[in-house]
Amino acid sequence: MSAMNNLDLQLKEREEFYHRMADEAVEGLKTIRAVRQQLSGNNDTPNTDQPKRNPVQDKVTVRKMLAKKCQEGYTDQVKDLLHKFGAEKLSDVDPKDYKDLYYSTEGIGQ
Repeated sequence: MSAMNNLDLQLKEREEFYHRMADEAVEGLKTIRAVRQQLSGNNDTPNTDQPKRNPVQDKVTVRKMLAKKCQEGYTDQVKDLLHKFGAEKLSDVDPKDYKDLYYSTEGIGQ
């Protein structure tokens, strides 16, 4: 039983590590965008356009929501939801569906 507890602890630590890395990646992308905007010299004119959606950032956000629902015990419902989007895993989901998938996942268990 001790080996199972050890494995569970290692998996939790790995999961937390990946969540931290995802958060750092999002912050890194924000920093890169800010620096590129500074370098382009477009700071004189305010940007009134809608910000472009970043599929990578959306994927990270959806992945966090899916992980949260799985941790809450809704793994089967998460898998069923992915199947409704024609996917076995998040990387199989079309990026244009990330927003719908996020809100559908958010509704699980409520």
